Amino acid sequence: MRREAALVVALLAGPAGAEPVPADCAALTALVAGVVDGDLVAPPAAMRDGWCVLDGARSSGGDVRVSAEELRVRGEVLGERLVALEIEGEGLRVAPALNNRDMPDWLRDLVRLQSAELRLALRRDEAGDLLRVERGHLGLSGGAELVVWGEIAGADLAVSSLLAGRVSRLHLEWLNDGRTLRPVLEALGAQLEPGATGTEAVLAARAALNGAVSAVPETVLGEANAGALEAVIQALPQGRGRLVLDVASDTGIGAAQLGMLALADDPTGPEALARVFRGARVSVAWTPGLAP
Repeated sequence: MRREAALVVALLAGPAGAEPVPADCAALTALVAGVVDGDLVAPPAAMRDGWCVLDGARSSGGDVRVSAEELRVRGEVLGERLVALEIEGEGLRVAPALNNRDMPDWLRDLVRLQSAELRLALRRDEAGDLLRVERGHLGLSGGAELVVWGEIAGADLAVSSLLAGRVSRLHLEWLNDGRTLRPVLEALGAQLEPGATGTEAVLAARAALNGAVSAVPETVLGEANAGALEAVIQALPQGRGRLVLDVASDTGIGAAQLGMLALADDPTGPEALARVFRGARVSVAWTPGLAP
């Protein structure tokens, strides 16, 4: 069900007007197909209470397979532009294709054992040249949870445009379940210290993260926020708790800045991080435990 971009735009467009109108269900289905890795296989889409219902949808082909027990999508168009998009999904699963030999074993096991629920709402602010992430929620079956909202300057609802945008505001909450991040830290530590495994790899990852925090300019982070991040790192991976992170940037942080960071001689050094976070302000809060 993969469609060419021009066809998707044509389906979305509908009659031109000054007020947004609901997007066509066929176009929304094509939009979802363009995001997943492979063609989208789903029962005939139906409208229900203003939502395009794609229950039982799954991708076929590609290196990664995505499936959803329940999936609902709706959007709005203004002229030829998609200006709002909402996605709600239950029972989402990601798995490597049978012929995918490149996915690391730790990641293969992590996605195999988890299902997820997703709530996402995006809206384009034409007057401010902003894409607002009004609501983003990802809940994993193991208990981990991610909540996010924010603003991306110079972006609209297209993958290529998102990559060119700059994050000007970001609010992020991560509820650590005490299990999900251990394989992530072990994999990071094994890359930093080849041959390291288990606790040794975790300690190597912690040391690297602490080094990165200490290199962030004080004007960006400040002593109290740096201390909160260090407490988070010390608690990883088993420490349960909620991390709340807020970032504000006058100029925005985008792919260009992160690309410069990747090319730096010392990507986690003070000079490289100062360039990326110039004009940014970061606040951090860490609450141990799983209380809401």
